[in-house]
Amino acid sequence: MKIFGSMRLRDLIRAVRACKTAAEEREVIAKESAALREDFRSEDGQFYRHRNVAKLMYIHMLGYPTHFGQMETLKLIAGAGFAEKVGVCACRKHT
Repeated sequence: MKIFGSMRLRDLIRAVRACKTAAEEREVIAKESAALREDFRSEDGQFYRHRNVAKLMYIHMLGYPTHFGQMETLKLIAGAGFAEKVGVCACRKHT
């Protein structure tokens, strides 16, 4: 299964559900986690921060480590817009 760049949450869920083995699932999660780390480092990542944190929440629910997204979650809590408030839910997941 080829995955290029960061995908939408819906596509990530579909990719994980399509995996036949646990190894395939780990590969999909590892690639998406790497893409998320890269998005967080880029300057354009701030515009999609709430979407990326939502993907982190899903990955966390699957039981994979998501500690690299804690600061992004705190940045969302400090944000003024409603879309950024998904960070409050995500922060509760990390504690």
